[in-house]
Amino acid sequence: MVRIKCFVLLVLINHGLFCQEGVHNYGNLQLHTKGLVGFHTDFTNDGSFDRNLGLIGFYHDKEPLFISGAFSPTFYDLELAVENNLYLELPINIDNSLGIIYGNILSSRANKNIYTKFSVKADYEGVADLSKIDGQAGVEGQRIFSFPVGYDDIIRPLQIQFIDDVFLAKCAYFLENPDYPKSFAKSFNSSNRDSSLGGINSQEFWNLTTTGRIQISLNWNAGSKLETSVDGIESVTVAGWSKKNEQWDNLGNARYEGNIDAGSITSNIFNANDYEIFTLGFLFNTKANEPGNYALTPNGDGINDYFSLKIMEQSPNNEFKVFNRSGSLVYEKTNYQNEFQGIPNRNINQNNNHLPEGVYFYLIDLKDLNLKYQGYFYLAYE
Repeated sequence: MVRIKCFVLLVLINHGLFCQEGVHNYGNLQLHTKGLVGFHTDFTNDGSFDRNLGLIGFYHDKEPLFISGAFSPTFYDLELAVENNLYLELPINIDNSLGIIYGNILSSRANKNIYTKFSVKADYEGVADLSKIDGQAGVEGQRIFSFPVGYDDIIRPLQIQFIDDVFLAKCAYFLENPDYPKSFAKSFNSSNRDSSLGGINSQEFWNLTTTGRIQISLNWNAGSKLETSVDGIESVTVAGWSKKNEQWDNLGNARYEGNIDAGSITSNIFNANDYEIFTLGFLFNTKANEPGNYALTPNGDGINDYFSLKIMEQSPNNEFKVFNRSGSLVYEKTNYQNEFQGIPNRNINQNNNHLPEGVYFYLIDLKDLNLKYQGYFYLAYE
């Protein structure tokens, strides 16, 4: 039974609120313990609606429903069964539980001020691909929480664990390429990345706003297309976009489970103040890209015209040296970027002319990776 104070009930009736256009609260509406209210229309809150202890449900098998108004409503227990989703035009608070039978809670990803906030004791149940928060979700006062976020018909939760103090956190999921995000005015360029990262997931990312030291877990499914980037999940890591350096940093893979089609990865502990955008990163396979012997044919056909090793791209801070068979240094470059095409720049009379065909030896020092390699290549012009 719903127990409403008499003066509140009179306000509701005088304004004709129980009509098909929607329920409009102007007064001090309060739901007491064990109270049950079902809304089959939109709800507009322009009064006090923050001391509820019962269950309030939104139900409709055809039309979408909306929550709007001047003041954020607080629900103790909120139940949802809206076929075409419940839309938020202001933030809502959940003090105890969210139960989704079907339908999504939708809000703008671009507006972090409109979100579904879970309080210190709130939890949820019934979340699935078609039953989740499609927009911004928030939590306050909980040390460990998994945001039930996703997009359209997929759920892609992000779990957060606060290590020291507990702060307010907001999260949304974006099924967008971080190189060309539709929802942001800037790019999170996947080519700007830590030397330990061989690649960045181009399918999706999460936006997490909070502070303090945290640890997060991301997940993937077949739509993430990990098989195109790695052979096994041990090469998957959490990548975060550094606000200061404007690059993707490797935040670690402290734990992982599942397989290449579906699984999850947990980061190392990091400072949340430094990052807001996260996605799956792929570790650079140093062993698979170790340089060996090489053929250099600078004849203009576009094949092996320049001395280029993929592993050197992972270490912009490097040194590259070439020696002839007599041991003389014929080429040297710091921060080498694939320029050498057989033209010497050291200790030889043929400066600015191509070296003779034959065998040459190289040394590379990859300072970012703390690795050194040596090998030889055969130089030919035909």
